Amino acid sequence: MSTTERIVPEQTDVWPDHRVGERMTRREAEVARLVSQGLANKVVARLLGVREGTVKVHLHSIYRKLRISNRTGLTISAIKDHH
Repeated sequence: MSTTERIVPEQTDVWPDHRVGERMTRREAEVARLVSQGLANKVVARLLGVREGTVKVHLHSIYRKLRISNRTGLTISAIKDHH
């Protein structure tokens, strides 16, 4: 994949959070999926064609919605929700 190609999300539906009742936006779900795969914010930003600060804003919103505080929690949540 070239560095200018954008990532096409594997799943375009929002990621439900049954514990909180809030749903992520499509972009938040894309960010969550990529971050939960271990990618750095800078890489996620480049793949999605946004600034690194935008990724951080999305992560803050994701963490709030999922009631987690870090990337590890996000990865665990991704594993639980998708298995």
